[in-house]
Amino acid sequence: MAYSGVFVFGDSLVDSGNALKLAQWYGGLPFTDLPEGAPTAALGYFQGRFTDGYTFADLLANKAVGLVTKPVFPYGFEDPVFGLPIDPFASDPNGHNLNFAYGGAQIRQGDEVVPDLDGQTDAFKDAVDNHADPNALYVFTIGGNDVRSLAPSGSTPDSVADAQEALGKAADKMLHEIAQLVDIGAHHILITGVPDVGIIPKYDLNGNNVLDGVELARSAAATDYSIYLDTLIRTQIVPALQAMGASVTYVPLMDYRDSAGNLVEGTLSKILPELAALHGLTTGELAGNLLAHRDLTFFDQVHPTAQAHALVGAYSYALLTGTPWIETLPLTGADVDYRSIASIGAVGEVDKLVVALVAGTSYTFEMLGVSSLGTAGSLADPSLRLLGPNGSQVGADADSGAGFDSTLTFTATASGNYTLELSATGNAIGTYAAQAAVVGGAAMLAGNTYTVSNASTLVLEGAGGIGQDVVKTSVSYALATGSEIEVLRTTNDKGKGAIDLTGNDFNQTIVGNSGNNLIEGKGGTDVLTGGGGNDTFILGNAAVLAPGNVDSITDYAKGDIVDVTQVLNVAAGTNVLGGGFLRVTSSGLIQVDVDGGGDHWVTLSAINGSASVAIRYLSGGAAATASVARTADSSTLHAAHVASAALDLSGDYQHHAPIDLI
Repeated sequence: MAYSGVFVFGDSLVDSGNALKLAQWYGGLPFTDLPEGAPTAALGYFQGRFTDGYTFADLLANKAVGLVTKPVFPYGFEDPVFGLPIDPFASDPNGHNLNFAYGGAQIRQGDEVVPDLDGQTDAFKDAVDNHADPNALYVFTIGGNDVRSLAPSGSTPDSVADAQEALGKAADKMLHEIAQLVDIGAHHILITGVPDVGIIPKYDLNGNNVLDGVELARSAAATDYSIYLDTLIRTQIVPALQAMGASVTYVPLMDYRDSAGNLVEGTLSKILPELAALHGLTTGELAGNLLAHRDLTFFDQVHPTAQAHALVGAYSYALLTGTPWIETLPLTGADVDYRSIASIGAVGEVDKLVVALVAGTSYTFEMLGVSSLGTAGSLADPSLRLLGPNGSQVGADADSGAGFDSTLTFTATASGNYTLELSATGNAIGTYAAQAAVVGGAAMLAGNTYTVSNASTLVLEGAGGIGQDVVKTSVSYALATGSEIEVLRTTNDKGKGAIDLTGNDFNQTIVGNSGNNLIEGKGGTDVLTGGGGNDTFILGNAAVLAPGNVDSITDYAKGDIVDVTQVLNVAAGTNVLGGGFLRVTSSGLIQVDVDGGGDHWVTLSAINGSASVAIRYLSGGAAATASVARTADSSTLHAAHVASAALDLSGDYQHHAPIDLI
């Protein structure tokens, strides 16, 4: 259902900045410093949260009302010494995304200075004048600190009897406080269970990734007490609230056994296989040694990473809405035919990518944020929409990827240019990765010709397809990394417009027109043909990095330039020819020795003709051009010997299908 608001109560797992604002207030007093443990940006914490991104409560609110939660401090906060409001003139907090949670809070007040659950609900009741919105969602996540106070990492745990008595009182208090909100109108309630406090790295006092001796005993006590309080919440608090008429969603954070003795997995067990796979581990490797892989699960000694929060949030949202929890891992490695990094920098921003698709072919598009990437600043909740050639929507997805990430698999019914719209749900912004792949179908079974008139149009061709794929362009164009295109050329070979053509890591034949073209093969073994005009052939460092990637220039003529500035940069005044840095052999090889001396030549390209070649390089960081006469092949070549390129100086590599150069 649609909620009119989201209000959050609890501890550091869901605090959106109240504790930090409080710490800053104390730190601003005369002769005081910022309290230790404050979640500051300098320590990597995100906007006052006890993690490196949004919490799962933020993401639930973002889904429900389009806004992450906002802290209410100083509203309702009373000085723990004098019992008076620190800001008696603070106005009521406004908004339908208010967060009353404080890091360090317990259900029942302990030694902490932050409000307990009673203080938080009292502040809420004051803010709404004892009239709770019945259409809003009320989120409660609290109890972990009650457990930690009974099983501290640095001292002996309380006895089982004393702990159970204290936790029983905490459960009674929790029911009382939430019931008061139900009495004044709250109806939709989400309660998370207690996390397994015993697994937090805080109990590994010596940091050796193994619980030893007293560490193990204290951790075990924390786990036992977590189970006890979680059981009270699940079996007493939830049913009691339901009996009052409230609609309650219980989200288990740890495993438990139901009344029939069946094991019910909590969110941690649900997300661990996915989290492990995202980081290249098996579930057993991660689950069997969380401490050794603590950085994948915990941001600090106590709190989860933003990635873990996002995965928990997605599962919680599925339980809340009663929808299937669909999780699809992102494409990796050779399965990715296109990938780019971009960002949603403002609320409401929509990035667009035009993609040329072939009828009868299936494609997968992905928009990856923090759920898959796990990096600080990643987009919290991406959203995809695909428009057909006529502008109508043909596909969309919000949450079918990992966590809140998006993935869409679509089979084109018509060939043409489609538009992929990439945006964000709600008001969360950040960076994202866009990925695409050809899954299969017509485009992989025969050669295809794509005609493009916009440099931003993406042409997708999966590796290993059958036939020769050709891109014809009327504008300067660069092939997307990962797309296996065999031929890149202009739409009009006799055209005079200056069009730049850039290949990718695959082998290509690249053909210019009769204008002045910049032609670059990038990786692979490429055949470069300029056509008419004064052309520039750019040779990169592909042959240096991977010997054998030797290009072939087929129609060099006077007025053309070969550019090796990506490879050769010498000190100003250096004689690149006499110093053995650069040469063109009589057999038609352009070679460099980046260290000079002429004893370690690397072949960058073969070249037609027998005349001198104008070659551009860097001298002291500035472009310089030398006219290089052909010299005898007198010294031993580097491993990138021309023979490895299977060159036919008539202009075609043996790898390439014949192409009409007219």
